[in-house]
Amino acid sequence: MTSDNDFDLNTEKAELRVVQAAIRKAASVDAALTAANMANAADDICTSFGLKRGDVIAGYWPIKTEIDPRPVMLALAKRGMTTALPRTPAPAAALTFHQWRDGDDLVGGLYGTSEPKPDAPICTPTLLLVPMLAFDDDGFRLGYGGGFYDRSLAVLKQSGNRVFALGIAYDSQRVDELPLAPHDVKLDGVLTGSGLFLPQKDT
Repeated sequence: MTSDNDFDLNTEKAELRVVQAAIRKAASVDAALTAANMANAADDICTSFGLKRGDVIAGYWPIKTEIDPRPVMLALAKRGMTTALPRTPAPAAALTFHQWRDGDDLVGGLYGTSEPKPDAPICTPTLLLVPMLAFDDDGFRLGYGGGFYDRSLAVLKQSGNRVFALGIAYDSQRVDELPLAPHDVKLDGVLTGSGLFLPQKDT
């Protein structure tokens, strides 16, 4: 049963998504430069999250006005890390992550995504690159409403895996505060064209 508070929160998020989608679309004129600048932050990412050779970096295949994470993924691959992409499951399920290397064939997925073939090796991410519509100073993210990333991060962490979530965004997508639900997962960092932002740890 949905309470009035849940309805109000969902309405607030839906209205904010419209605003932030327009902001991201406007910022996307600088998409190539932003993606290149993000790749230059590869060493900072490795240092901040203690990444090492063989760790798995799971990104996404960009759609609409999402920033292309592949330049930073390839920069990390050159440092000895394995790259992966998600396969999108049915609603209310968690993402699965499959090994991907630049040049591998992809297949069409749900919601217009491109993803590895079902028989591509499954792997467990150490660092998960996450698309978004907005982020706030505390490191929370406004997604698309499907809950795939929040659900997937919860499953990974409940399984005892060491996994970090790094949001991918334009600087203009930063807001002072976001409306939050209990299931919203805090990011470990956000990468923009200006560099790596690490939110304050909870005290």
